[in-house]
Amino acid sequence: MSNFKDSPNFEVHNDYYTPKYAWEWINHLIPENKIIWESCMLNSLKSKSPQYLTELGHNVIYDTSIDMLLNTPDNYDMIITNPPFETDLKKKILKRLVELDKPFILVLNACNMFTKYIREIFGDKLQYLQVINPSKKIQYDKYENHEFIKTKNCSFYSVFLCYKLDLSPEKLWLD
Repeated sequence: MSNFKDSPNFEVHNDYYTPKYAWEWINHLIPENKIIWESCMLNSLKSKSPQYLTELGHNVIYDTSIDMLLNTPDNYDMIITNPPFETDLKKKILKRLVELDKPFILVLNACNMFTKYIREIFGDKLQYLQVINPSKKIQYDKYENHEFIKTKNCSFYSVFLCYKLDLSPEKLWLD
């Protein structure tokens, strides 16, 4: 077993992006003919998630100047996004999502599912949450020194947290 004392050089790097294959894994679970808002795009000029989701056949809207904590687009059916890793900001985003009460799919570190704040934020709406479990780790694309680097050793497992999608249990475990 190890702990952070064993890793004195640990630092959070926020420029990790969801690779296309992660969206491909769940593409069959995304409802068709829905307007998807990729909501965590504020100042995110490097994210290719809207492009990837569009390439997979979805109608995606996004705006790199909109703070989803303050504004929403006029017309959208659901949210698909990978929120920032930083916990305080992620909590604010989760609270905002509960407020908006629209179906969503989020890419999250699996450890989030065991936090007290998930239970507190969703409260009586926990009944609408489902977790899609990939069969392997997502290896995020890291942006560093003006280029994307494919990672190979992500230190955590990710899941897709869904809200109000009512997926059948057999669809919650990806091959």
